[in-house]
Amino acid sequence: MKTTRETNTQIKGGSPVAIMSDLSWEEHLVIYYFRCCFIGSEALLEIHEEFRFYLGTETANKTIGALQFLFTKLQNGGRRRLVSHDLNCKCVGADENCFAQLVTRSTYTDKNDAILIGILLTDADLAPELVYAAEDFAQGVQALLKIIGEVTRDSKSEKKVLYN
Repeated sequence: MKTTRETNTQIKGGSPVAIMSDLSWEEHLVIYYFRCCFIGSEALLEIHEEFRFYLGTETANKTIGALQFLFTKLQNGGRRRLVSHDLNCKCVGADENCFAQLVTRSTYTDKNDAILIGILLTDADLAPELVYAAEDFAQGVQALLKIIGEVTRDSKSEKKVLYN
């Protein structure tokens, strides 16, 4: 976990609130992809390739575009810069959990929770945009999970998954 060197206290948003094994697969992937955004373009290219392999170029572009939009808007227009844990860290930070909840709740019929989370992360004017982008990202993740679930049940398949 990230800490400040001077005071040895935790950075806001980095405090552990859960562990990855307690999350749904959708939340797990959303947090993993969120963490990849902090690594840089090479990690995002690998994610894009994974989505393209399983879902096609159009869906991959839409999904990764939504992820990049969310990350950029939250980092540059949020109330504060979000933090993440290391890519393979087993605990989930508060910011990561908020991001996962924003994304997973965006596909519900009642989007009020997602809008509220968006307002807490940024200003009220930007929250609806975040929710629409989160919905596009969530739909891509859900489609990927549906395909991967089918692939992993098929013992004859040789397709591989790039994430942990």
